Amino acid sequence: MLPRMPASRHDTDTARLILVGPMQKSILRPARLKSLTLQKAPQVAVDGGGAFAVDPVLWVGDGDSGIVPKSVPVCFKSDQGMTDFRFCLETVRIWNWRELHIFGFLDGRKDHELANLGELHAALKKRRVPSSAVFYDAKNRPVIRFFQARQHKINLHGTFSVLVIEAAKISLAGKCKYPARNVALAPLSGRGVSNVASGDVRISATKPFFIIG
Repeated sequence: MLPRMPASRHDTDTARLILVGPMQKSILRPARLKSLTLQKAPQVAVDGGGAFAVDPVLWVGDGDSGIVPKSVPVCFKSDQGMTDFRFCLETVRIWNWRELHIFGFLDGRKDHELANLGELHAALKKRRVPSSAVFYDAKNRPVIRFFQARQHKINLHGTFSVLVIEAAKISLAGKCKYPARNVALAPLSGRGVSNVASGDVRISATKPFFIIG
């Protein structure tokens, strides 16, 4: 049975959830997250991410990249056929978050990074409520934003690229240099690379997609 979100402070922002992974470089204290307006979002520590999470509501993993905490609810992974990241996504699947903020899962092995993109794509396809996710780099900057298959209005500035894991039809309108209407985008195709935005861009897709830039 998947655990429900543990009870936490009354002022917790439960619409947003932070995952802290083993590649994180700094402790995610509320003051550090204030500029991202994430200071009230609950944190989930993923294996070695326990060294960087602050007051996590849950620790998940198998303990191979960090010490299992003693004062935090724990959910052990017994199936070595899935990564810690996938196990975490499955664990929090029934929770009521709408935005997933993912720290400490980039800037490591590229095969792990690519696998994480695929796992997140699969997780967003399963969500029955509007949901999105953001990967942050080692400097806590948002670099990859994932969205479900529907229309979104996204504020963008400068060069950006739209990519998919699964073949999809993509439409772009609004303040972008290269609009598109029902364009067939193949997995990781260069056709969606290097557009330019100057404000709100409306993007719709038939499958989950992600934006870099």
